Formats: sequence, C-alpha cells, structure tokens
Amino acid sequence: MPRYPDSFIDLIRERVDLVELVGRQVPLKKQGNGWLGLCPFHHEKTPSFSVRPDKGYKCFGCGVGGDAFDFVMRSRGCGFNEAVEELASLTGLPLPRTSTETPEERQRVERRQQLLELLTMVREFYRAALQAPGGASARHYLAQRGVHAQTIQREGLGYAPAGWNHLLDRFGGGDAAVELLESAGLVTRKSQGERPYDRFRDRLIFPIHDLKGRCVGFGGRLIGPGEPKYLNSPETELFQKGKLLYGLESAREAIRREGAAMVVEGYMDRLALVEHGILPVVATLGTALTADHLKLLWQHTRRIHFCFDGDAAGEKAAWRALELYFDGLEADRHADFLFLPSGEDPDQLVRREGAAGFVQRIGSAVAPVDFLVQRLSAGLHLSAPEGRAAVVHRAQPLLAKVRDPLLRELYLETLGQRLQLPIPWVQGANRVHPAGPRVGQPPPQRVPVTRRAGTAARVTRQRDHEQALLALLLRHPRLVSEYEEELGRLHLENAQLAPLLTELISMASRSVRPPDHPPWAWFSNPELNRCAQDVLASEEVAPEQVEQELAGCLISVRLQALRRERLNLMRRIDLEGDQDHGLTARCRALKLEEQRMLEQKTMPPGATG
Repeated sequence: MPRYPDSFIDLIRERVDLVELVGRQVPLKKQGNGWLGLCPFHHEKTPSFSVRPDKGYKCFGCGVGGDAFDFVMRSRGCGFNEAVEELASLTGLPLPRTSTETPEERQRVERRQQLLELLTMVREFYRAALQAPGGASARHYLAQRGVHAQTIQREGLGYAPAGWNHLLDRFGGGDAAVELLESAGLVTRKSQGERPYDRFRDRLIFPIHDLKGRCVGFGGRLIGPGEPKYLNSPETELFQKGKLLYGLESAREAIRREGAAMVVEGYMDRLALVEHGILPVVATLGTALTADHLKLLWQHTRRIHFCFDGDAAGEKAAWRALELYFDGLEADRHADFLFLPSGEDPDQLVRREGAAGFVQRIGSAVAPVDFLVQRLSAGLHLSAPEGRAAVVHRAQPLLAKVRDPLLRELYLETLGQRLQLPIPWVQGANRVHPAGPRVGQPPPQRVPVTRRAGTAARVTRQRDHEQALLALLLRHPRLVSEYEEELGRLHLENAQLAPLLTELISMASRSVRPPDHPPWAWFSNPELNRCAQDVLASEEVAPEQVEQELAGCLISVRLQALRRERLNLMRRIDLEGDQDHGLTARCRALKLEEQRMLEQKTMPPGATG
C-alpha cells in the first residue's frame, strides 16, 4: 500500500470538517466552544462525547479520542492509509503518486484491483443465475428456509449453476484470464497440468465482503445431496477466513445503534436472524473464532453475544471464544454466551419462537465467569474443598491473561462468590500463580491507590505523576476549568484515578462549584470520595508554585501515555507486521513528540520553545 507525504495529510486535516464527519454517525448538539453527543464507541445514555473542530474528539466516558484520521480508523476498523484515502475522497482531493512507490508495489496494487473487479463480476453472475430458470431449486430452498426476496436482494445471495465450466466459458478467455480466476479461488484443478473447472457448482452462494463492501470471496451451500455441505473460497491474498466475518460490513450500523454484536456459527443462522429483524449479527466462515475476528468486533462495539449451537461442537466453539475473550481483556468490554437447547441452532429456534422469543433468550445468556465455572467444574464435586480448589487452579491461567488489573481482581472476586470461597483466598491463589504477579510485588501495570490505618500505602519507586496531578486539582479546583482542554486529552493508566478526573472535568464543564466541605466529600459516588481522600493523603506536600507544578505533572502524564502507546505499537508490529508502514510511521511520530515534550520539560521556568 502507498504511503502519503506529510504535506498531503496536513492538507486533508485542514480541509476536513470534523463536526460534519462525526455528525454523519453521531447526532451532535452545540455546547460552548464545541459539540456534544453520545459516544459511538461505547454504550451510554448521557452524552460524554465532545467534538471541537480545532482540537479533535474526546469521550470522557471511555477515554477514546483523536483527530479525523483516528475517528475514521476506529469507526471503520481500517488502517491509516485507508483513512487517508476516505478523507481525501470526502474532501475532493486527488490522491498523489508517492515517490516511494516501486514498480513492484504499483503492479501489486493493480493486480489486487483486477481481482476485486473479477470477483464483483462473478458475484453479479451468481446473482443473475439465482433469478434465472436454472436457479429454481435454490429459490425453492430459500423459500423453505423462510428467506424472502428483500433479504435475498439486500444480502446479494446468488446461485452457482450445476456444471463444470460456467465461469471459464464466461470469464476465462485466455491463459491470463484463467490464471486470474485461479488466483481468486474461483476455479481449481485436480492436479497440475489438468484442465481447471469451476469450484462452486449447484450451490447457493453467499458473497463475502470486506469492510469497504468489496467482494473478496464466496461461501457456497450445496443444494442437492453430497459433501461438503458448505464450501468457502480458498485462502487468497484477498480472502483470509480467519480475518473476515460474514455480514460485518452490512451489520456495522445496527451494531453501533444497538451497542452490541451477536456472533453465530453459520451463514443460514445469520440470515434467519436478519430475516426476523435481528440485525447486528455476524457469522464466522466455517472456522472457529480467531483473535483477528475478536479484534474486528472490538473495533465496532463494547459488547458481544456469542451464540452457539446446542451440541458438543457448539460448546467447544464457545470455549475457544471464552479463551480469546480473556486474553488481553481490558475494562468496559463485555461478553456473554447464549447456549441453545440440545440439537438446536439459531435458524431453527428463531423460526419456531420468533424474534421476541429469541431476544428473550439473549437476556438469560451466561456470563463469562459462570461459563468458566460450569466448564471447569465438569467431573468435580463442588461441595468438596478439593473440587472448589481445583476449579480455582484451573481458572488461574485464563484469568491471569486479563490485562486490566482491576478487572482481573473483580473477576477473581466473582469466582470466589460462585464457589462460596473467601475472596482473599482466591485472590491469593492467583498471586502465587506463575502467570500472575508474585506475592509482595505490584501488578505489572499499576498499583491502585489504597489506604491502610488512615494513610496511603503505595509500592512505587518513583513519583506517581497521575496521583500528584489529581491531588493538585482537588486542592485547587479552579485549575480544572483553566486546563479543561489539556486535562480532557489525558489518558490515565490508573483505572481508579480515571473516573475521578472525568468527574472533576464534568463538574467544571457544568460550571458546578465544589462544595465547601472537604474534597473527599464532594461526590455522590462514595467510591470517588474514598479515592479523593486516598489521593490527598498520599500527596501531603503542597507545592509553592502550583501552576508550574501542574504543568510539570501534565507533561509527565502525557509522556507516560505516549510511551505506553509507542510500546504497544511496537508489540503489534512484532506480532502482526506492518504491511502499509502506518504503525511504523505512527511510532516515529510518537518518538518525535516524546523528544519535544522532554525538551519542554527540561526548559527553565519562563523559557519558551
């Protein structure tokens, strides 16, 4: 993929109207110097999503923020280059040819475009074949399954006619055309040197699209007897079934509107639910859920309902989903598991019970910890101490993967409640596990603010700038209004302090003056009051130059956030690679920003950079 010069990116940034861009997805209302609406990236009832044309967007609820490029990447689930291309189209700017684009890269782009055009033409051929006389058997099958014409049209369903050479006869004029058909996975050969033939024959066709709505492959269900019942396109440069979800491109708006996505196992399961008006549904492509699937879903929602068939294969798929769910789990991500009666699938159930009955079942879905206990306790007697201890030890490796330390502790607390064990026992067992933090050592990310005997107990080797910043704001609340924009852009690592900062900013934005009583009694939430008291107890030294101290804390906190982001990007590059160099470019930009801020931090008071 091409990379674009900084001057072109800056030109887009100048041209794009951020309020108009965000307003296409989020109803915004003018408030003060900016605009306010409900966050599109997490479910909320009270608006906390702020947009300022000159500053960017920021959600004070879930903490996400950035500029127009970040908004497109987050909302579309795309890379930086794709965001550049979309915004360039929106602003009417032609894409420049980059000097770094080699002939090989240009040839690769042109090749991909040829494959996409071919797949689009084949999709239309299949759609026409479904409506032709030869597609009667496929139309009859869909009618029997309760799929109506409107759904057929909207989902672009098609039919691959019986026979061996339909695509070759229509699109295979010459060796180059045949080679392109093979590269797209549309024809195959029994062995090298033999004549190719159509891969899909006498099958109902489900086109598979990427997030841009481009057809990249197909799934086919056999109409008559035979095996395999379902067949997918093979892995190609465009089609990787472990990175694609059926229906995601058309379900995105419904997922955003409903605040949740449902994952089912099959094409027909998804179609049946959509037919009954349950729209935020996607399906895996005949494969188990993967980490890439989950990553795609988290880009669009904070809540996932996993719905699996009521058989052994369905339970196995659910367990795989649970393992992936816990791996690297962060706060404000939620999942539950809907297990259907034995021998049932979503298609059968929704046709028998209707949409209302199916939605009612979603309300009784199983929480992750309950599913964990249910699965791990198989063959054990939970009435016996040995059985409960075994479940705790079996659960440790999974729960140790939860990234957010507070969430990990809460899961352990819930596990203890389910097993009727004293919570400190469960938490202590986790701390001696090799995958978790050792006894006497802080968790890997952050030791939360705690109190002991009226004082703050904290294990740390250097000053906690986040805590120092909150202490300054609590002692001098006028600073919150004066530095509201800078504070709103911060991403605090400490999960206990972030809500405290959010509430202080919210009070300032509503022009709420702090009460006369002590800072740790300002808030209606007792947890926030306790946190405020802990912060002030741990930061007893009051600086003489408050403004200078606050500026230093702001820079230090922002530096920490920049370093975290850069390290996370470097880990992603190590694990996933960086084909379009967007992550590498972002790393370089973050490093330059770090250097600039370090220089600013070391300047003598009163100096200007």
